[in-house]
Amino acid sequence: MSDRKCWIDHSGIVLHSVDGFDIIHCESCGFKHIIPIPDEEELERIYKHEYHVKDKPLMLQHQLEDKEWHAATATARLEAIEKQLKRKGSILDIGSGNGFFMKQAVELGWQAKGVEPADKAVEYCHSIGLDVIHGVFDQQCADSIGKFDVVHLWEVLEHLPDPAGMLDLCRQVLNPGGMVVIGVPNDYNELQKIMSEDLGEKPWWLAPPHHINFFNRSSLERLLRRLDFEPLHYEITFPMELFLLMGKNYLHDPDMGRECHAMRKELELTLTRTGNRDVLDKLYESFAEAGFGRHAVLMAGKTTNIRNI
Repeated sequence: MSDRKCWIDHSGIVLHSVDGFDIIHCESCGFKHIIPIPDEEELERIYKHEYHVKDKPLMLQHQLEDKEWHAATATARLEAIEKQLKRKGSILDIGSGNGFFMKQAVELGWQAKGVEPADKAVEYCHSIGLDVIHGVFDQQCADSIGKFDVVHLWEVLEHLPDPAGMLDLCRQVLNPGGMVVIGVPNDYNELQKIMSEDLGEKPWWLAPPHHINFFNRSSLERLLRRLDFEPLHYEITFPMELFLLMGKNYLHDPDMGRECHAMRKELELTLTRTGNRDVLDKLYESFAEAGFGRHAVLMAGKTTNIRNI
């Protein structure tokens, strides 16, 4: 039987141990995360100065190569947001990175503002005329940034020591009837488990201290409901793990990873260019029902409940 460990107010069964961290299914949080949890000062140093230079040095280059695909996927996400919101409006992009989602939002008529800690990413955003604050989204930032119809957090919650605290701040800056849009890696999914438990692959999705939290649809929905958000719409992105099961093991070969990504791009762009985005949506709806997909994407509305924080 697996060990049960406690750390401060967090406790649960240990699922894996990696690089001095234990991953537990936390009984108090309701989702999986590492212990010990790194402190905010350490994480701010990593994401402000190192992430885009040391850990992801080719991120901007690859995003520029993928510019058409980024525009298409951002457009599809913005259309889904507009369908839920029933109009365009103002959007705050927390962790805006190099600004590809923001740029598409502005071009489609949204009012967009970003917050991003990484020096290099903010420099690039400013070079293409985007309104991005250099810093972290904390209480001071929330108090001064204004109100928005949508808060967008793409690949953010998995990096944070306190995702519930971040969502509380998001509530504060949302207009009545506003919504959050969250994209997180869909980890500990069935395809990953097959590769790990049946085929002996090391659990590659575990990358502490960069990835602190591990969500799926149910744990993300539970967290949002606890914080008085009502889930409105769920979707996933392409399940890249399918390539692994088809013999394309990109985990140890970055060039093969780009090759697999190019195939995924071609599928999505072909169906988009030919006016068959609805076919792609139906395919991904089927994947979502099965729990497959590289990212879990959840849209949730701000409720009118008043919470005692």
